[in-house]
Amino acid sequence: MSSTSSSERWTLQHLEVLLLAATLLATVIISAATLHQTKRSFELERTSSFVARFNSQDMVALREDVDRWLETGETPSHLYDRSDLKRVNLDKQQAAQIRLDCEQALKTVAKLRTLANYFQEFGTALKVGSLDEDYAHELLGSLCIRYGKALEPFIMETRIRRQRPQSYAEVLLLRTRMETVDAQKK
Repeated sequence: MSSTSSSERWTLQHLEVLLLAATLLATVIISAATLHQTKRSFELERTSSFVARFNSQDMVALREDVDRWLETGETPSHLYDRSDLKRVNLDKQQAAQIRLDCEQALKTVAKLRTLANYFQEFGTALKVGSLDEDYAHELLGSLCIRYGKALEPFIMETRIRRQRPQSYAEVLLLRTRMETVDAQKK
């Protein structure tokens, strides 16, 4: 009789271990699914946040100003030269006009840098995986490509002027990535 109860106890111990292992496995699976769902939700929310920011009233006005400057065909080198406060001294009337032109050029440089900074942040977020790439592509992919191309000469001139050869690298990376996604979808 003692061997039977020992055998039954052994079986109950096995059953208890089996139930504990099944519970642990279920907990791990549920945790992994929750982690995946939370990560996905974060990526979608973060991507939506970038889109909302891009479509904010301030950014729309900024993009309009940048688009107007791009339409002028002025080179970034000339823009930076115009923004230089150390120009030749002229008579008061010419100096006032040059100062006004310089201030306008400085504002344009600031706007171009602000837009480039936005795409730099967007590209960095995509690079580190905190955005949903497909969703980002669907919502802003063509604009990332368009502005990436349009801002490239400005970025290259900024790198030279500021002596920062890697500045805005993620803007160009973002453009390349969106072009790759475009090609894959065709």
